[in-house]
Amino acid sequence: MIGNGKRLISWILYGTAAGILLACFFYIPEVFLKIKLYTFLLNIDFLPLPASIIFNEPLQFVLHLFIAIALIACVDLLCKMFYHPFLISLFINIIMSFTFFPLYSLAVSKPFLPPLTIPFFIWLFGHLLFSLLIGFFVSLMHNKS
Repeated sequence: MIGNGKRLISWILYGTAAGILLACFFYIPEVFLKIKLYTFLLNIDFLPLPASIIFNEPLQFVLHLFIAIALIACVDLLCKMFYHPFLISLFINIIMSFTFFPLYSLAVSKPFLPPLTIPFFIWLFGHLLFSLLIGFFVSLMHNKS
């Protein structure tokens, strides 16, 4: 295993890269299809926070990256007990994909209107790709050790 300091740096680097790629993936349908999945990914308007935080896109993006970093750390730590980075990541990301519906219902400003079928399937596909990327990065970290 790589040292704790190197592991933390790996989590930050790989989590940031994965989070940026997921955001880019959701930005494409936002620009070309007007399906605001990037906006939905960053949305935190349901939290009881001041408007200066809720509508601060750079801060929303950083929060998204923190979640990606925490996710890669979680998958990495679970792999110490059960070494299947792709399976663990896939399982977690499928659960995360289905947060789409509760998050949509909690959102104050709805980024798209029903039917939710196309946005959900793009959301699901993006998270499946994200899970493969997380699994790949965790595999790299474990191969270094």
